[in-house]
Amino acid sequence: MFKIIAFINSAIYPVLAIALIPSILYAFYLEDYNFATSLLLLLLITLLVTFVIRRKIIPSKQLTTIQGFAAVGISWIFISLFGTLPYIFSNSNLSFIDILFETISGFTTTGASILTDIESVNPALLLWRSITQWLGGMGIVVLTISVLPLIGSGGINLFKAESPGPTTDRLTPKFKDTAKLLWLSYAGLTILETFLLYFSGLDLFTALNHSFTTLSTGGFSTLNSSVSEFSIQAKWIIILFMFIAGVSFTLLLKSFRTIKALLESTEFKFYLFIVLTTSVIFIPKSLAISDTFSEGINSAFFTALTLITTTGYTNVDYQLWHVDFRIFILGLMFLGGMAGSTAGGIKTIRVIALLKSVRNEIRKIIYPNAIFKIRMSRSVLPEKMIESVQTFFILYVSIFVLGSFALSISTNMAGLNISFEGVLSAVASAMNNIGPGLKEVGPVSNYAFLDSYSKMILSFLMIVGRLEIFPIAILFYKKTWKA
Repeated sequence: MFKIIAFINSAIYPVLAIALIPSILYAFYLEDYNFATSLLLLLLITLLVTFVIRRKIIPSKQLTTIQGFAAVGISWIFISLFGTLPYIFSNSNLSFIDILFETISGFTTTGASILTDIESVNPALLLWRSITQWLGGMGIVVLTISVLPLIGSGGINLFKAESPGPTTDRLTPKFKDTAKLLWLSYAGLTILETFLLYFSGLDLFTALNHSFTTLSTGGFSTLNSSVSEFSIQAKWIIILFMFIAGVSFTLLLKSFRTIKALLESTEFKFYLFIVLTTSVIFIPKSLAISDTFSEGINSAFFTALTLITTTGYTNVDYQLWHVDFRIFILGLMFLGGMAGSTAGGIKTIRVIALLKSVRNEIRKIIYPNAIFKIRMSRSVLPEKMIESVQTFFILYVSIFVLGSFALSISTNMAGLNISFEGVLSAVASAMNNIGPGLKEVGPVSNYAFLDSYSKMILSFLMIVGRLEIFPIAILFYKKTWKA
């Protein structure tokens, strides 16, 4: 097992090293030669060490499912540790726990930050910060599968472990080719959004960083005010791409062949319904606090999508809204986008499956001899998948309760007087990879005031949420380490 993990990480680390190149080039452009040289040395050393490991360690057999899930869980921990190095080299005057929190928040596309003055941070480091979200959005392991041969067909088990949602549809016979298509479409949309934001009035650096963090539904910004001071045109562009990022990328690619795939998708129609309904609910409140009608409509759609897709950009301070709205917002944090999107949360396909399972149980009481099947987009969902969704939901609720309890104890021991609403929203935000919460961790606040133990608890919950529980849960299974 340890040999397999070392081999897989030796394939992942070169991808991370190459991802340093934009920050290296930008640091040289800014004449920050110390930081640029440090990153360049990190790149070269990483490539050299991983080359040696790949020559010395070659697993003799293909990955099993249990090995694939465990390898992804362990790999994300090592990925996070690697991601801290640029922060350390930048002399950011942050503690290691703070750096680790920010890094995990980046790779998991959570967007929770401990930086109190973002605009004072080295711009080259901010670029790396945005890149971590972009890599984590579609999946670093999925990217690695697309560019490197990973233990033959065993790559399918890595793909399953990191892909969000209970299904892993493929567009081609080989998962490697599917991963390539997904990443090409992801990169293409990022370039398109960058150009549109640039022509809307943003400078190229700001446009590029916000494209990275929009398509990944991460929400990191290079500005203290997030996107609240952007033009209406720029916000509508971000709204469009947040909506796209919340849609299954596999479904998007299928819809290029035939729009029928999109129109017949039960999950897409449910996702669209939630977005439109939530926006309509927010419109009266948004109009009341906006100067113009167009600004009010924009704020309503922006707030709805930044919450539903778990992007976490700050446009308005919804913490000041009435408690009814805040309870509704807390509920939205759990929903998320479609399976196969970059959004966090439970995912709409699981919500639909759970709702239909409840409906069928009620029907069975009325018609005890009848047999009911759960259908999705004209297809019958297999019982195995329904069981998986139900198991996920039970584990999800259990972890949420335990996480809230652990965070409450941790903050109390540290002498931090955090409200019940603040604790619940912080845990919900971490597990669903949103970023902003409510009360003390609201949209205009951050997580810098938390103690180290609380930050570690939330960091763990971020990884659990991003990998959707099972790849982390399997690490606590004794048989995993005998595989």
